[in-house]
Amino acid sequence: LTTLEPISMPVTGANAALDPDGFNLRIVPSSISWVFLSSLRILPPITTQILTLAPLTTIKKFKDEGTTGKATPLPFAAMLVGGFLWGIYGRLTNDMTLMLPNVTTIGFACYYLVMFARYRHPQTSLSLHVLAAFVVITSVICATSVLPVEDAIDMIGEVGCVQQVVMFTGPLAVIKTVMRDRNTSSMSAWFTVATFLSCSVWTLYGAAITHDVYIWGPNVLGLVAAGAQLFLFLKYGLPPPSHPVDAIEGVPLKSVATE
Repeated sequence: LTTLEPISMPVTGANAALDPDGFNLRIVPSSISWVFLSSLRILPPITTQILTLAPLTTIKKFKDEGTTGKATPLPFAAMLVGGFLWGIYGRLTNDMTLMLPNVTTIGFACYYLVMFARYRHPQTSLSLHVLAAFVVITSVICATSVLPVEDAIDMIGEVGCVQQVVMFTGPLAVIKTVMRDRNTSSMSAWFTVATFLSCSVWTLYGAAITHDVYIWGPNVLGLVAAGAQLFLFLKYGLPPPSHPVDAIEGVPLKSVATE
């Protein structure tokens, strides 16, 4: 059964101008819908934490091998930018579901970048990614302090959409290497699965709860990117376990031991 009832929910973000009174009138299922919509306020922060913690397996791999290998720091830099952007966006739109989980995202993103710098492969550039992240974060904070709230929301939403796409599609930067070597060792299976789950939930949250295209739009693209990465894992399989690498010489320890 469904009932026609007004939902006293402020419309924020990209759709605020569509409803001058700040409320919507929608047809909502009476019981099942309540459980579904309530879960959408709980699941997004949980999946965000799962996504934030997913790179820990990649960091462990860096430590075990003593190098970042062919991995790119782009997803970590984009995660740092995203933590600031969506944290500020959630604060401006009074959306605690969006703001609070990004606090831990910022902290872990900094940790991942520090670990990447420690085990960085000599041929991998990190400074440009960190500089770009610093410029974006600083520019957004400065712009937010001088722009009207609605303009700041639109500006952060647009920049955030770009950031989301960069973070979720970052692992696809090595797609040529994966297809050439027929090996997925330069990609993280856990991060891919976590991305797929997080994008799915945030897409539903943006479409059903906040009705904000800045939230559901980039997450739809993230779903597509995660789906492409899952296809590569299905086609080429999970990477074989690697042997620890000597941090100085870059030689597998197993090879050294058998010589």
